[in-house]
Amino acid sequence: MGGEKINKIRNEEFKIWKKAVPSLYHHISTFKPPYTTYFESVEKIPKAVAFTHKIAPHKESGTMAASMLCSQGSDIYEIEFQLPLGLHAPNENLKDPQYGASFAKVVNNGKLEPKWTYQGETVTKIEYVGGSLADAVVMTASGSLAWFKEDCKVPVFVMEELRGPSTSFSRIHDQGQSLAVNVDFAVSENVETLVKSQQSMASGQQDEHSLLKVVDNAQTPGRPIRTIPVPRTSVTQAIRFLDNHMFCTLSDDSTIRFYDLRGDGKPLWSMADPHDGKLLCLDVSPMIESMFITGSDTGTLKLWDLRTIIACIENKEEPIEIAKVFHSAADPVVDVKFGISSPAEILSVGVSGNVYHWDLEPIFLQENAEGDEIMDAEELQQQCLRFIHTGGGRRQAEFYSQRETVAWHPLISGVVGCVDPDGLLTVYKGFLGKEADSGSVSENEGDAQV
Repeated sequence: MGGEKINKIRNEEFKIWKKAVPSLYHHISTFKPPYTTYFESVEKIPKAVAFTHKIAPHKESGTMAASMLCSQGSDIYEIEFQLPLGLHAPNENLKDPQYGASFAKVVNNGKLEPKWTYQGETVTKIEYVGGSLADAVVMTASGSLAWFKEDCKVPVFVMEELRGPSTSFSRIHDQGQSLAVNVDFAVSENVETLVKSQQSMASGQQDEHSLLKVVDNAQTPGRPIRTIPVPRTSVTQAIRFLDNHMFCTLSDDSTIRFYDLRGDGKPLWSMADPHDGKLLCLDVSPMIESMFITGSDTGTLKLWDLRTIIACIENKEEPIEIAKVFHSAADPVVDVKFGISSPAEILSVGVSGNVYHWDLEPIFLQENAEGDEIMDAEELQQQCLRFIHTGGGRRQAEFYSQRETVAWHPLISGVVGCVDPDGLLTVYKGFLGKEADSGSVSENEGDAQV
């Protein structure tokens, strides 16, 4: 009887969760590329995704062509797909989209050849920059960087980080096993400068420090400009630019540091958050440069304002976040990304593989609310959590890093791409309205197209 009662309670909890989180999609398409069969245990090979800036509208068919980059091992593939044109131009009078499977062109081509290859390395991050000298920058598991150009399969520039006898074995071990520890890089808004991290070479020693390397990305990509030590840290796992010169970092001491490339290499401000677990990731708003968000291993997301932090530092007070929300079941936050259409739009990824879509506008509206309009924390959480994408394959592999496996499209609002551990690619746009307002589901909504 006890088991039946527990099961009944869980069923009721699921109904409440299902009611609070819509499961419809404006659009969803999936594709299992043929290259996923090239290796055994493909789920253990790191993967990363990024959208290109390529969009080709076809008004006569009501569709548009786009593409995404996906890595597997040392190879990077460009996958073309189709989307309903209404996702990009919702207010125009458009024809109903006329197409079969969104990835039909790839399927019909048969074998898929790599667009780029960085031989002997394992790609862990892709940044599409569309610059004059390179179209994309990639980082590998060793911390090396490579620049790729259209129609050239091998890197046009390389910045290698070699592991030698001086590299701590424990750091290599941690790098391979930990979901939280990883190196990172970021490109400035004008695409002229790049900052990358390098893990410590002296683990456990008194003078241990990781490094930040400022790299040219304009005249001679890959040319080191300067090196900045980060004392008493083993690795800096996240880097983000606020503008052309200022950038922030998150290291494994759960401290966020703000730098100016024009400065002396010392942080302008530093902020530690001793509450709600160890910080694993952060992102900076593309719309409000003073706003950033952090995610922790307890499933906590916190929104911050740099101006408030500076004021607290000057007054010797502990910084307080603007807002705080949580992943379900304390699912650790391994990646977080601001959207492109609203400063309140945020996407976060859990260790479980779940992709959480947030709209923090209800929190901002609460600042001016009075009396009965004020919501409690639980109700506010439900209002902010607009959508969850689970994807069956995303939760199949243990110890699989979900970092860089999910990306917003940089030009089409609300469109997300992700890759599962087994290599399954998904492009979707979640339905963020109420189910009662959604009407009937079209033949392309809610059904994965393989």
